[in-house]
Amino acid sequence: MIPENLQNTIDDLRSKNWIQSLLRKADDVWVVGGIVRDAFLGKESKDVDLVVEGLSIEQILNILNTFGKASLEGESFSVIKFMPKGFKGEPFDIAIPRMDRKIGSGHKGFEVVTDGVDIEGDLRRRDFTINSMAINVETGELLDPFDGWGDLMNNILRATDKQAFIEDPLRILRGIQFAARFGFSFSRDTLDLIKQNAQLIKEISGERIFGEFIKIIKKEGDTNYALKLLNKTGLDKALFDKEMLVYEEGLDNLDAASFFYVLGLLGDVDAAMFLKKRLKADNELVEEVRAVTLLTDMVTKNASEENLKFAIFKVAGRNPKALDAVVLPPEVDEIVLDMRTNKIPMTKDDILITGDDIMAMSGLKAGPEVGLLKDKVILDALMNRFNWKDRDDSIEYLSNLLS
Repeated sequence: MIPENLQNTIDDLRSKNWIQSLLRKADDVWVVGGIVRDAFLGKESKDVDLVVEGLSIEQILNILNTFGKASLEGESFSVIKFMPKGFKGEPFDIAIPRMDRKIGSGHKGFEVVTDGVDIEGDLRRRDFTINSMAINVETGELLDPFDGWGDLMNNILRATDKQAFIEDPLRILRGIQFAARFGFSFSRDTLDLIKQNAQLIKEISGERIFGEFIKIIKKEGDTNYALKLLNKTGLDKALFDKEMLVYEEGLDNLDAASFFYVLGLLGDVDAAMFLKKRLKADNELVEEVRAVTLLTDMVTKNASEENLKFAIFKVAGRNPKALDAVVLPPEVDEIVLDMRTNKIPMTKDDILITGDDIMAMSGLKAGPEVGLLKDKVILDALMNRFNWKDRDDSIEYLSNLLS
C-alpha cells in the first residue's frame, strides 16, 4: 500500500493540467527517487522527480512550456527543471529513462544513454535499492524490481547494481550520508564493493564531497556513525592516505565547525587546510574551524587565563559562530558564558574606551603604539581590572594607564 502522504501527492499531481497532458501523450509517467523512499520512511519530501516513458525530451519540453517554464539542466542536459505557472514550491525534475555509461575518469567521465532504456533500466542505474522504486502516476502501481521496500523495512543499504560505485564513486559517500541519516547498515556485498572502490573517491571534486558531508549535518544525521563508517569502508585512506582514528561515542550531533575539526583531528591533518584545499569549503566555515582549533589548542597547552580570554574576544569579533561549536573545551564555554551574561566584555563596543580616546589623551597618532594600548585596555577589561561598563571610571583608568 502506498503511504498516505505519497498518495496525496500523486492525487494532487493527477489534478494538474500539465500532468494530464503528459499522461495523454506518454506511455507512462512515474514518480521516482527520494520522495518514494521518504514516504515509506514516514518522512516528508518537497522534491518531486518524474520519469516519462514514450516521449522525447523535446516533446516533453514542448508540452511543459505551455504550462510554465521548462529548461534543460544536469549532465548532458538530460533533466528538465519545470516550474508551473503560479507554483510556489520547488521545481519539478522531469527526465526520460536513461542510463549512465562510464567512458573516463572523474564524475564527468560518463555519457548518458536513452535509446532503448525503459523505467526498469532507469531504476537500475540508481545508487541504492531504496532509491530504485517508482510509483505510476496514473495507476498508483509500485514498481520495485530490486526489492527496495524490503531493504527499507530491514534498514539495509544495498547497491542496485555492481557497477554503481565505478560509475560514480561519490555514491560511496552518499551511502554513508544515508546510513547516518536513517540509521541503516550496508549489506555485506555492498560493503565489500565499497571497500574495493573506495580509492576512486580521489577522482571526485572537493565540492561534491563537501556537499555530502554537509547533508549529514544539516539533515541531522548521526555524525559519530558517519565518522566510523569512513573508517569501516576504507574511505579514510582515500581522503587522508592513512587510516583515521575512531572514537566509539561522544561525537554525535556535531555542528559543521565541530564535525570538520574532528574530521581533521581523526585524519591527522590540519582541519582548516583540509577543508579549504581538499573540500573547497567556503571561507567563513574554514575560519570557524581555524578558530575552534586555536582555542582548543590553547586549552590543551595550558594557556594563561588572560591569553585565553583575549583569544576568545578576538574570535567573538571575527567568527562568532565558532563559539557555538560543541567540541570547544569547558574552559572556553565558561568564558563565553561570562561574555554573554555581560560579566566580561565580548566585543569592543562593550568597552567604553575608544581608539580616539587613547589618541586624544596620549597625544599619539594611529599606529602600532595605539594598537598595543588598545590591547592592554581589552585585557584589563577582560580581567575586570577597571569598571569597563562606566564611562567615567573607564576614562580615569585610561588616565592612570597613560601617566
